[in-house]
Amino acid sequence: MLTLGERMGKLSGCTLDKTGRKAPLMQGAPKFGLAKGQSMVEYAMVVALFFLVIFAVMDYGWLMFAKLNVQQAVDDGGRYASTGQETGSGNRIASIIQQIQNEIAIPGVNASNVSICSTPPASITASCYNPANPSGTIGAAGGPGYTVTISLTSSLPLMTPGLSKLFTGGVFTFTSSTTFVNEPFNPDQTD
Repeated sequence: MLTLGERMGKLSGCTLDKTGRKAPLMQGAPKFGLAKGQSMVEYAMVVALFFLVIFAVMDYGWLMFAKLNVQQAVDDGGRYASTGQETGSGNRIASIIQQIQNEIAIPGVNASNVSICSTPPASITASCYNPANPSGTIGAAGGPGYTVTISLTSSLPLMTPGLSKLFTGGVFTFTSSTTFVNEPFNPDQTD
């Protein structure tokens, strides 16, 4: 026997047929309507945003590690240069570049485009090393008391596709430099 509430169709979540009985569910129809499809769409939107943020954080971490590593290499090359060291006679610039390259631990970054400029004490004229014409810049590492600046510009590609479009050519370009005053050393033993 049906109760008054059942006859009036006031069953929670149930539909009644014309006779007042509970109507059977259609075969293959979900109990909760389109809720499963909605959840999948929401999940797809959230997971895409989640992975974008994860890859952006990984890119940022990698780029900051690379920048710090290259800066440390340039600083170590500057320290090496300030003492007047060289691996062979007339080879001071090449020794400094090799010292920097030995310190870099980032694949694809090399010290071939390093810039070395020196300014004598009480002077404003600088002598600079030019990678395009290395033989014409002898003495760019300076003598004792010279102020020397070493700069290295590097470019690294980004992993995140959407993020790489924000950078020119899809690469992050940065410059690391250091400035120091050469220590007293015998300039006859260097080029």
